[in-house]
Amino acid sequence: MLRLVGAIGLVQLVLGVLGLRKALREGLAGDVPAYPVRPVDEMRSRHWLEGTSLSAPTVMLVVQGVASTSLLLAPRPPVLAARVLGVLGAIMSIGYPIERVWRDSLVAPDRTLTPLTLGGFLLALKMAILGWSAGSGR
Repeated sequence: MLRLVGAIGLVQLVLGVLGLRKALREGLAGDVPAYPVRPVDEMRSRHWLEGTSLSAPTVMLVVQGVASTSLLLAPRPPVLAARVLGVLGAIMSIGYPIERVWRDSLVAPDRTLTPLTLGGFLLALKMAILGWSAGSGR
């Protein structure tokens, strides 16, 4: 079960990195209710802490990469790494739906955008559920 959480975390991470790349290339700053949309230059310099419309903050992606890798490569995968992925998945599961680009990609599906948004959301949700319950005997 722990290695499955690591594999899901790794695939979700790939979608997050692809989303970060697309957002930086196309200047897609985060657009959430009650939060001002940042200019593209500011988004490019602050993606480490604030993320983009298609990715979590880069710091979260790094932590996700470390936790996923440890679950996949460690002889005895640490439950803590799975729980970390569970928390990150829960945060991202909330973050995806509040982004305007996520909602727009469901209303008017796009073959490059919708897989990033819907796939990222569903994997984050699965990561949250499995990661949080890891090691609980369920």
